[in-house]
Amino acid sequence: MRNRFFPDSILAWLLLILVTGVLASQAVTVLFHNINRNEVLLRLEDQRAAERIAALAVFLDHTAPVLRRGVADAMSGPSLNARVSDRPLVATTQAPRELAPLAAGIADRLKAINWKEIRVGTGQPSEKEKAADLVPIRVAVGLFDGSWLNFEFPMVASLPWASAELLGLTVGSVIAVLGLCLYALLRLMRPLERLTLAAESLGRSGAVQQLPETGVGEVRRAASAFNKMQARIGRLIEDRLQMIAAISHDLKTPITRLRLRAELMEDDETRRKLLKDLDEMEAMIGSTLAFAREEGNPEPRQSLDLRALVKEAGEHQPGMRLSIAGTGPWEIVAQPLALKRAVANLIDNAVNYGDEAVVTVSRNQERFEIRVDDRGPGIPEKELERVFRPFYRLEASRNRDSGGTGLGLAIARSAILAQGGEIEIYNRINNGGDSVIGLTARVQLPV
Repeated sequence: MRNRFFPDSILAWLLLILVTGVLASQAVTVLFHNINRNEVLLRLEDQRAAERIAALAVFLDHTAPVLRRGVADAMSGPSLNARVSDRPLVATTQAPRELAPLAAGIADRLKAINWKEIRVGTGQPSEKEKAADLVPIRVAVGLFDGSWLNFEFPMVASLPWASAELLGLTVGSVIAVLGLCLYALLRLMRPLERLTLAAESLGRSGAVQQLPETGVGEVRRAASAFNKMQARIGRLIEDRLQMIAAISHDLKTPITRLRLRAELMEDDETRRKLLKDLDEMEAMIGSTLAFAREEGNPEPRQSLDLRALVKEAGEHQPGMRLSIAGTGPWEIVAQPLALKRAVANLIDNAVNYGDEAVVTVSRNQERFEIRVDDRGPGIPEKELERVFRPFYRLEASRNRDSGGTGLGLAIARSAILAQGGEIEIYNRINNGGDSVIGLTARVQLPV
């Protein structure tokens, strides 16, 4: 049973797996790359800030205390603001976890001077810094003379997971990879698609077409096996048809001799019964030959009006009523004689066994539909498929005195399948659901 939430073809499954795999791998790769990149950049930023602060702190430590304030003001700038004060700029002594590497880097680089304490913290960002996603970092270095060297500089609060350029390159590479993979998949699937179409054609109409044995090794072997299989099937069908035609043809001569001898019989009753049996035998032979011809019908296809064909197929039956549903065009490419014979058989069955034939011809975007309804007793459900078998006749639900040979529906199905169509029969039930009100034969033909 098909699940509507999942693909229904090998190509769709392969594309789904490929797209999911490529996108997942790219997403994971970009994620881990950016996490590692961000960590490295932040570490480098901490080291650069620690080196600048340490260099300036060493310089100020070696400067006379009376000159420190002026020197610090002179060396301050937008990227690093230095002040000398009696109070630390950072109140807390414990550095936040994310600033611990910065505090350790500053302490490691201040071994050249005597310092008492290093404090690292953050300040309140201004509106401009918020807009630029910056956070002010504050560093206070306490000297043994009681003074504090206070530093403040902006640092990026967080780095983006990916830049627009990186996303563009990633999307472009994914599209390029998927395009190449799609091309390769289509090249691989094309021979399999041909094999599928050939198998459908063989199963639907019996048409044999040689498959080119191209593609990868598995597909070549499958095409070769299919070609051999359909060649064997074709030979079996041809041998069977030749045998049926030969037997039917050879029987005509003895039947003709029997008919001549029967005409010379003196007993009228016996002569009448014998001639009736011979008539039935000739009818069976004629139907058998028609069935054999239908199985191997070489009739060329041509464009025809389906409405006119259906009307012509049932014009000999006064019990037929024809209606057209929908709008045209009604042109179809088919074998006219074979299709007409199939429709005529269905109409004859409906009139002979169901008192009337109500024929409706309709179409949609993909298919024509011919529906034949009767008012007969219907067919038992278990017999609905068996009646399409050659020479199969129902014993109770259909009249045996009609002269039928059990080939009408077999010929109809063979002809319709040869047009690439489908045929089914089913019982119509009344609204109460307790009785059959007739039988319907429905034919669908491709537009």
